[in-house]
Amino acid sequence: MNCLFEEKKTEEGTISEKNQKGKNTTTSVTLYPIQEGYIADTPGFSTFSIEEIESKDLAQYFIEFRPYLKKCEYIDCQHEKEENCAIKKAIEQGKIEKQRYENYLAIKKELRKKEEQKW
Repeated sequence: MNCLFEEKKTEEGTISEKNQKGKNTTTSVTLYPIQEGYIADTPGFSTFSIEEIESKDLAQYFIEFRPYLKKCEYIDCQHEKEENCAIKKAIEQGKIEKQRYENYLAIKKELRKKEEQKW
């Protein structure tokens, strides 16, 4: 959080030599406002659920995708295998970070899995 906001918002623990991950120092839930939403800092927060979002709508929740969503060749573009996808072009041009796109694909896969289990 401190790096993201470029100021001291939270206590920082040391990095574990064993697993190279930060040691959790968060003791209560705090919401930090950002552009069009919030970032939650919670103790022991390692997973979250966004089942209320349908996989087909996920791209709308990635702020950096928004300027490109209506520029794809296909109205129902899912930004995966389609040709002439504005999101994929923006990634190639360095306008969207590849890691964010990979996160999008991973979350979309999980949402699809949950949707299939409901049926």
